[in-house]
Order: sequence, then structure tokens, then C-alpha cells
Amino acid sequence: MSVTLSQEAEVSQRLASHADGAPAAGPGMGRAGLIGLGVALAALCAGGLVLWARYGAAVFFDLLSAGFAACL
Repeated sequence: MSVTLSQEAEVSQRLASHADGAPAAGPGMGRAGLIGLGVALAALCAGGLVLWARYGAAVFFDLLSAGFAACL
């Protein structure tokens, strides 16, 4: 497999552009996606704590097990 001069120049440009520590623009979640995921996870945890405080541990675990059984 031979590499042309233009391909070699393109690779060296890409390496040079990422050498300064700048994040690569490409597929992925990005900062906004990670923040959104964190907010959703915090909301789920807060909801679980509210259910625990409202119904108590025994009822909370019964609700969880019924929910998992419904999914299966």
C-alpha cells in the first residue's frame, strides 16, 4: 500500500492540529451531552430518594422488583 504525498501532508496537518491539546471534533457526546446525562442521573437519584422517604424501604423495594419483573 503506497501513501501519496497529499495523504502524508494531510496526516501531518491533523497531528499538528491536535498537538496543542485541543479536543478533536468528531463523534461523541461532548460537554453538553455529559452535562445532560449528569442532570438526568441526578434526577433519577433524587426521585429514588423521594420514593424511599415517602413509602419506606420495604415498599420501595417491592415497587422496584415489580418494575423489573414487568420489564422482563
